[in-house]
Amino acid sequence: MKKGKTKLTRHDAERLFEGLPGGSVKVSSRPENPFEAGVFDAVERVDDETRLWKDNLITLPMAIELPAGYESVSRMRETIERTWRVKWVREGKNEVVAEFPEGWTAVRPESGPSELRDPSGVVRAIYGWAKDAELRVLPRYLVESQANSSSGLGSLLVRDRQNGQILQRSSTWSAQTGTNHPDWPRLSAWLNLRYPQHHDPMRYWDDCEENIQN
Repeated sequence: MKKGKTKLTRHDAERLFEGLPGGSVKVSSRPENPFEAGVFDAVERVDDETRLWKDNLITLPMAIELPAGYESVSRMRETIERTWRVKWVREGKNEVVAEFPEGWTAVRPESGPSELRDPSGVVRAIYGWAKDAELRVLPRYLVESQANSSSGLGSLLVRDRQNGQILQRSSTWSAQTGTNHPDWPRLSAWLNLRYPQHHDPMRYWDDCEENIQN
């Protein structure tokens, strides 16, 4: 029977490397990580940024209700892209996905259309979820009807939707509403005189005006 070779002890193994430059020696079956410390921390930060970016994606109807002065959906999209700082990500058959700036949200109430809200919570557009739904972008200044539930009569008011301030109010209450209200011509003339482009929902908003200039 052959006598087996004596196994090297740790001390004997270390003697094999006598005379070589000193240094820390790691005993491991895996190769040493070639990346510097903190590299994977940076990757985690990138993943966090990606999640934040995805949170800003909002799905909207493909169709847009065109305001006066816009001859095509593509023209309206170009204006939205410039004034709201929106990026169109992808299109489907009946919907489009857009990346909005931080703070914009889409809210779907229990009843009524879905609401696209800016970072301050103001509803900037509404839309439904049917296949033929359209995105309706809302202007800053608007003549609104106000109903009195006890009398059944209604009045009109001009509201600044950016801050909620009432700028003008009708002097009479009437059973007629909307454009049939007797004060509709007066309030409409007042609004047209002071804000001649109020029918354009991409004008007069602070963010829109700032982005147009930039």
